[in-house]
Amino acid sequence: MNLTKLIAVAALAASPIAVQAENLTARHSSSIEGFFLDEGSSVEVLVDNVGDPQLNVEHYGSEFTIFYYGCEDNTNCDSIQFYSGYATDGSVRLKTVNDFNAEKRWVRAYVADNGSTKLEMDLYMGKDGISADDFATAVGLWSRLMGDFEELIDY
Repeated sequence: MNLTKLIAVAALAASPIAVQAENLTARHSSSIEGFFLDEGSSVEVLVDNVGDPQLNVEHYGSEFTIFYYGCEDNTNCDSIQFYSGYATDGSVRLKTVNDFNAEKRWVRAYVADNGSTKLEMDLYMGKDGISADDFATAVGLWSRLMGDFEELIDY
C-alpha cells in the first residue's frame, strides 16, 4: 500500500462516522408512540372508528389525541392530525374562533354542532417520515398554540 492510500485509510478510520437517526413515520403508531414515551409522556394506543391507529397523549400537562390518515389497510399511514376537543357547551362565540383562525397559522379551530370547540393541526409525514428534531418542533408548536387557544376560550 502506498503512502497516499495509507494516509487516506488512516484519515477515514479516525474520522467520526455520523450515525443517522431513524425518522419518525406514521406507518405504524409505534414510531410516534416511542417519541412521546422517550419524552416521559403517557400514551394510550387505540384504534379509531375506521380501524386506523389513534394515540391519546398526555404531554407535559396537556392532553390531546393523534389521529392517523392516508392509511392503507389501517397501516402505512402518511399523515397525522393533532386534535383537542373542549366541552364548552356553546359558550365560545364563533367570532372568537374566527379571529383565532385569522391570527394563527398551522392550526384550525371550530365550533361543532353540539357547541363544543375543537382544535386541529395536520402534519404530513410522507413515506420516509421526518426527523425527531422536526417532529419535536411540530409538537412544541402544537402545544404552544393549544395553550393559546385554551387561554382564549378560558378552558
